[in-house]
Amino acid sequence: MCDRLVEQFILPILSFIINHTPSFIWAILDFFTDICFFWVKRIYHFYNSKDPLKEYLKYLNNVNSYNNWKKTVAEIDKLTNMDLWRQNFISKHYDYILINDRIKLLREARLNENSQLIMSLLRSGLIRNFGGIAQKRLYIKAYVGTKFKIEEYIEEVLSCLNYLNESINNEKENEEFIMNAKQLKLDFFHDARQSFGCTALLLQGGSLFGLCHLGVVKALYFKGLLPRIIGGSAVGAAVASLVCTLTDQELIPILISIADVMKNIDRLNHDVDERYGNVIENVVKKGYSQDILIFLKFVRDTIGDLTFEEAYLKTEKVLNIVVHPTHQSVPSLLNYITAPNVIIWTAIYASIGTGVLSDNVQIYVKDFNNNIVPKNPDMNITFLKPQDVNYSQQYFNYPSKKKDDSHRGTTKSENAHLKDDSPYTRLTELFNVNHFIISLARPYLAPLISNDLKHYHSYGKVRYNDNTSTKTKLLDIHSGSNDTSRTAAIFEKTQTYIVDVENYTKDTGYNLVKHLKNIIGLEIQHRLVVMNKLGLLNDVMKRFFIDEKPSSLQALSSIREVTIVPELKYLVKDFGRVFDVHKTMENIPYWVLVGERSVWPLFPLLWTRCSIEFALDDLYNIHRKKG
Repeated sequence: MCDRLVEQFILPILSFIINHTPSFIWAILDFFTDICFFWVKRIYHFYNSKDPLKEYLKYLNNVNSYNNWKKTVAEIDKLTNMDLWRQNFISKHYDYILINDRIKLLREARLNENSQLIMSLLRSGLIRNFGGIAQKRLYIKAYVGTKFKIEEYIEEVLSCLNYLNESINNEKENEEFIMNAKQLKLDFFHDARQSFGCTALLLQGGSLFGLCHLGVVKALYFKGLLPRIIGGSAVGAAVASLVCTLTDQELIPILISIADVMKNIDRLNHDVDERYGNVIENVVKKGYSQDILIFLKFVRDTIGDLTFEEAYLKTEKVLNIVVHPTHQSVPSLLNYITAPNVIIWTAIYASIGTGVLSDNVQIYVKDFNNNIVPKNPDMNITFLKPQDVNYSQQYFNYPSKKKDDSHRGTTKSENAHLKDDSPYTRLTELFNVNHFIISLARPYLAPLISNDLKHYHSYGKVRYNDNTSTKTKLLDIHSGSNDTSRTAAIFEKTQTYIVDVENYTKDTGYNLVKHLKNIIGLEIQHRLVVMNKLGLLNDVMKRFFIDEKPSSLQALSSIREVTIVPELKYLVKDFGRVFDVHKTMENIPYWVLVGERSVWPLFPLLWTRCSIEFALDDLYNIHRKKG
C-alpha cells in the first residue's frame, strides 16, 4: 500500500518540483547549506577541541618532580606570553635604568680587573632590594623567573664576587702591597656580609600537616637555598632539629627517601596507640596524627641527647626553638647562645606544649659532669601550646611597655600573655637576621595569606605565532642585505611586531578578581582575630583557624619575608590521610611532596633575594677557615 502510494503520488510530485525549479534557487539552497555545515563544524570543533593552556594547567597539578614542573611551567609561560614579558626589561615596578647602569659599571670594572672599583660599587649598592628587584609583584607573572635584566644583574654581582675571591691570591700589584690588598678584600667580604644581613627559615607549628615542613627543607636544600639559621615551633621545631643536628652526609638520605630511613624505627617503643578510636581522639583533642607522633619518635631517636651547643659545633647550623613558658626564667627562644646546654628533644616537647605528648614537660640540661638534669627542678613551669598563645602577640615588633611580674614568682598562664617580647626579635638581634622565609604547614591559611604570591593565568590573553619569520628576517638586516625594498618590508613588519609585543608584555593593570579575593580573605582573617580575642574559639577551632603568624606580620615590608603555605586543595582532597592507621610510610612521603610543591613557584624570588647572601657567606667562611 505504501509503495503504491509513493509510486503514484510522491515521486511524480518530487519529479515535477525538481524539473521545474529554476537554477538560481538551487544555487541559493547550496549557499545556505554550505553555511549551515560550516557552523555545525565550528560548533563541533569548539566543544571537542582542547585548550593547550588548560591541559598544561591540569598536568601541572599532578607533577611529582621539580624537573617535570619546570618543563610544564615553561610551556605555560609561552602560551601566556610571559616569556616575552621577561624579555621586556621595562617595568614600573623596579628601576630598570639604575639596574642597567650598574650592570655596565660592574662588568666594565670586572673586565678591566679593577678590584677597587668593584668593591666601591658593591659597598654602596649591595642591598637585598636594590632598585626594587625584590618586589613580589615581579614574580607572580612568569613561573620560570622574573625580568631577564634582574637575573642578569644578580649573575653579574655573583661574577664580581667570584672575581674578587680568585684575585686574592693572584695579585698583580707590587709585593709590598699584596698583604694590604688581601686584607682589604677580606674586610670587604666581612663588611658586605654584615651589611647585607642574614635569612632565617622559620618552620611554624602545623600539628596535623607538620611534615610539609620537611618538604620545604628538601626543596630549599637541593636548590642551594637553605638558610644556615633555622627556627621553629611544635612540629616545625622537630624538623628544624633534625636538619640542624645532622651533617649533609647524614641528612641527604633522609631528604631523598625518609620512608626508607624510617622503616626500621622501633614501633614498639613509642606512645602511639594504633586503635582507630584513639587516633581520632588524638587528632581532635591533641591535634597530632599517628604519622606526626611516629615522626617525633624518629627525630628523638635520631638526635639523641645532643645539646644546642653540641649541634652547632657539629654542623655550624643555628637551631632555634620557640617555647612559651609561664615563667620568665626560661627564655622564649632557645639556641646555642641563650641555652647552650639544653637537651634539644626536651625543648621540642616544651615547644609542643604541656598536656599534648606529656603532662609533665620539663627542660633538661647537661651539667658540667655530662649528667642530664632538670633545668629548673624547684619551679612548677608549664609550657603553653602554640594555639593557646595570645593571638595579638606581636612576634616581629619590638617590646612595648609591660608589667614585671617576675618578683611575684607566679606561674599562671596569664603572665605569658604579658610578655610582649617577640622570640624573633631576639633572633634579629643575635644573628643579624633581616629576612625571613616562613613556612606555615596549614593549607587552609593559603587563601588568607598567599594571595600576593599566587600566579594568575589571565595576563597574556594575546597569542603570538611561534612560526613567525620575523626573527629570522631580522638576522638579514644585521647581515648587511642590499635589497632596499626587502629591508623596508622587513622593517615595517618588525615595527608591527614590536608594537604587538609592547601591548601584551606591559605590566598588568587592575585585577578585580584578585582584589576581591584579598578583601574576602582579610575580612575572614579579621573576624577570626576578633572571635579569638573575645574567647569564642574552643581548642579545636583554634587548632584549625589560628596560627602562630599574627595579622601584624602583614604590616611588615614585603621585602622582609616570604611566606610558604601548601595549597588548599590538599586539605580538601586528602584530609582523610591524617586518620590512616597503617599507612604511615605512604603518608609521610606524600606530605613531604606537598611541602616541596609549595616551594617550587617561589624559587625565582628566593634566588633573587638570597643568592648574593649565600655567596658572601660561603666566601667569608672559606677565608675565615684559611686564616
